Amino acid sequence: MKDLIRCITPLLLGIAATAGAYAAEQPLAWPVVATIEVPHSAGKFDFLQVDSQRHRLLGAHEKDGTSDFFDLTKHTLIRRVKAGAAVDTAVDTDSRHYFVSVQEEQRVTVLDAATLRVLKTIKMPGPTDAIIYEPRNHRLYATHDEGNDVWVIDPATARIVATVAIPGVPEYMAYDPDADRIYLNIKDKDVVAVIDPNSDKVIAQWSTAPATLPHGLALNRVTHQIYAAGGKGKLVAIDTHTGARTASADIASGVDQIAFDEAGSLLYCAAGGRMSVLHAAAGKLEPMGELITAATAKNVAVDPQTHAIWTTYTDGKSSFAKGWSPPRQQ
Repeated sequence: MKDLIRCITPLLLGIAATAGAYAAEQPLAWPVVATIEVPHSAGKFDFLQVDSQRHRLLGAHEKDGTSDFFDLTKHTLIRRVKAGAAVDTAVDTDSRHYFVSVQEEQRVTVLDAATLRVLKTIKMPGPTDAIIYEPRNHRLYATHDEGNDVWVIDPATARIVATVAIPGVPEYMAYDPDADRIYLNIKDKDVVAVIDPNSDKVIAQWSTAPATLPHGLALNRVTHQIYAAGGKGKLVAIDTHTGARTASADIASGVDQIAFDEAGSLLYCAAGGRMSVLHAAAGKLEPMGELITAATAKNVAVDPQTHAIWTTYTDGKSSFAKGWSPPRQQ
């Protein structure tokens, strides 16, 4: 009997492990909110953001050289603005301006949020990538693509006022208004760099292991955690008070952008063709399944009003913004 148990136990464990992995990969049958077409548009998108005050989806349409703006109430395309090879968009706190990171042209384009017209451009010393607006000091932070710097911009004077030396190649970043800190993934060192915007210095480095090549980053203000998504199928939660890793989970490989919805404690991790969905609460990361998206859908943003999840993609002929409605959490 002991020999039989010894033979059966590994088999049962293997079946259980397989069942658990399979459950995490089950497609989620969530209703589609809308699919908005951008005709005659074959270029890929980069980062996706939401302007919650104007209820807009902001698409950085890198290869088309445009910033695409969608109305999240009417589910329509508002306008495509020739801003340059856009990779990310920042919104100031009163929603008066959009700041578009234009990588290849090495500049930041400033748009009037009301009219969606170009006001000016800010020349940068190199190619830009992620960009955020820091509201306390009213500054922009733009990463140096594949470099070791973050540039600090005064939007009022349209000038670089400081340069933050960082420990490696930057990826995505997020601002924490409670701690007044900026968290930045360093993808070649597998760490999150913590930047103090008052001194414009890196004051800490937190390991993202087992999430290597960290790309996506999201903040949970309720539990004081950040989530870093590695490019090789791992996600890690980090306590923003201590820098300690508190949980990890498997996600789709090749995740680029991630987004967190505090209302439902749902975390979305976008990779080409699928989006891993996890419940993130009480210090735990629980996989719920995957949304089937599109091969070029590698970005994600959450509408804080409706809690719909949005991504953008192209099929080679047209581009689309598509949203899903998650089930209400009990």
